[in-house]
Amino acid sequence: MFFGNNKKDKDVRLTDKQYKDLVGSMSRKERKEFERRQDQLRKEREDDRLEAWLDFEDEMDDM
Repeated sequence: MFFGNNKKDKDVRLTDKQYKDLVGSMSRKERKEFERRQDQLRKEREDDRLEAWLDFEDEMDDM
């Protein structure tokens, strides 16, 4: 789970019960949007990590 609105989003681990409590009161449409946003944030985080790794490798190659 990701919570927050910017690059300092928090990556939070939830138990199954906590997740069910969180999305249990959401409508199907709200839950779908929530899951879509979580996937988007996860992909952005992965892209940021990959970019940072590639930058690091470039710096190491320049040494």
